[in-house]
Amino acid sequence: RLASRRSSLPPRSNAGWPRHQPRRLGAGVFLSPEMSDQPPTTIGFAAGLLGEEAYRITVLASGPGWVALDKPSGVALEEHPWQKGAPTLLGQLRVQLEAGKPEMVRLGLAEPAAIFGPEPESAGIAIIADRATSMADWREALGSGAFRFDFEFIARTEDAPEDAGICDLPVGMDDSQERAFVSHRNGKHAQTRFEPGRACGRWRIWTAHTPFPRRDQVRIHATECGIRIAGELKYGRSGRVTLTDTTPKGRLNKGEDKPLHRGLLLRIARVTGKVSGKEFEVIAPRPDDFATVVKRLSKGI
Repeated sequence: RLASRRSSLPPRSNAGWPRHQPRRLGAGVFLSPEMSDQPPTTIGFAAGLLGEEAYRITVLASGPGWVALDKPSGVALEEHPWQKGAPTLLGQLRVQLEAGKPEMVRLGLAEPAAIFGPEPESAGIAIIADRATSMADWREALGSGAFRFDFEFIARTEDAPEDAGICDLPVGMDDSQERAFVSHRNGKHAQTRFEPGRACGRWRIWTAHTPFPRRDQVRIHATECGIRIAGELKYGRSGRVTLTDTTPKGRLNKGEDKPLHRGLLLRIARVTGKVSGKEFEVIAPRPDDFATVVKRLSKGI
C-alpha cells in the first residue's frame, strides 16, 4: 500500500527542524518583537480556559490579517462534532478579544477564523485569519493545493517500510465512531508522502507531507502502511517511548521503566505556500516532550 519511490527532494537531517525561528511577515521579511504595534510573541490562557493547565502559546508568524500559532497537543483548535463541546483555542481567543485583552487585540484580528491546524491530539502550526479581510484568500489558496504541510513524527521500526513512498488511499469520516476510515466509495482524495529518517533502536523519526491534510489523514495513512506512531490509541496501539528504549541494551540498571511522553508524537512542523501571490513559510519548534524523546533516543544508540 505504500508505493516505494525515490524522493526528488534533498535529504533533510534530523536536526533540520530548528528549535527557534524568527517571526516572519511573508517570505524573508522579519518582525522585531520589540515593536509595540506588532502582534505579541505569545498569548496566554489561564488554567480552566483550555483545560486544567494554563497555556502560553507562541505566535510563530504574522501578516496583515493573519497569525500562525504553535498549538500544543491536548488543545482543540476549533469546534468539531467529535470533541463533544470541549473548549477550543479559537473560541477562547474570541472571548478574550471581546473582553479587550490587550495582547489579543494586538493580534490584529477583528473576527478570527481558523484556516487550518492540528487535531486536538497533535501539536504544531495553526493559522488563524481575520474573517473580513483575509480569510477568503487563505481558504482559496488552501483549497487550490497551494500549500505544503510537513509533519514530523516518531514511529516503531517493526513491520514498517524502510523506504520513502506515497499513500493515496481515499479518506472518509465516520461521525458515529468519531474516526476517519479508508473508503474507495465514500472517501475523499488524500495523498501523503512518507520519508523515513534516523532509526533509533525500536523507533524511527519520520517526516510526511501533503498539500491538503484531511482530519487524521496522516495517522490513518500511516496505519495503513504499517507505520505505528508513538502514542497512537485511535488507529492502533503502538505504545509509548519509554526509558528502556533509550538504553543501548534495552534495559535499566536501576529504577522503574516509565514513558517519556504523555500523548501522540505527531506534529505539523512546517508549512509553506502562496496566498494572494505572496509566498510564506512558517516553522514550529519541537514541543518539549517531542524534543526530549529525540534527545534521549539519540543518546541511547
